[in-house]
Amino acid sequence: MTITTISLDEVIIINQAKKIIANHMNKGKKISSPKDVTDYFVLNFGLYEYEVFGVLYLNQQNQVIKFEELFRGTINETSVYPREIAKQTLIYNATSVILVHNHPSGECKPSQQDIQLTHKIEQVLSLIDVTVLDHFIVAKHNFLSLKENGYY
Repeated sequence: MTITTISLDEVIIINQAKKIIANHMNKGKKISSPKDVTDYFVLNFGLYEYEVFGVLYLNQQNQVIKFEELFRGTINETSVYPREIAKQTLIYNATSVILVHNHPSGECKPSQQDIQLTHKIEQVLSLIDVTVLDHFIVAKHNFLSLKENGYY
């Protein structure tokens, strides 16, 4: 197993890049394509050594309300609770969401559990008239859109 170390200069550069890209995800930014969120997701999720599941909450015009990392797990799994996603969605009065989680292994291919979870969240949110626009998997510097790849 190779352990990659990051120099202090690289950490500073990464943090500056995160700030720049985070400014593009400010409240009110309109999301019109997957590219609008992928840089942010890859930069913020790609280097985690543990699984994280987040939700981007959007209003009726697909403008950003808020982004939250809701669940944190271990190196190969995290527990995700659709009820908590629904609760937060109602708190923010969102009409749609974009889901994202990472695979620290570096493999973007969704597991059967990833696909089932997406369907379950979609079902739960549909009961409160909220649409799941997409679910992204981030692995290192790569990403996969479940919607664009026909997984749902």
